[in-house]
Amino acid sequence: MSSPTPKPVARPAYRAATRKPDEHHISPVTFTLLTAAPAVLAIVALRPR
Repeated sequence: MSSPTPKPVARPAYRAATRKPDEHHISPVTFTLLTAAPAVLAIVALRPR
């Protein structure tokens, strides 16, 4: 009685690290511009003439 032929053993699937979903961070420059622009426009619009 011959020994059964060994089946190939499946290696563990080394998956590439899944990318984290992009967290939508706003750059500090953009944040500063977006927060300062309304104040600057208000100062310009409301200054005494």
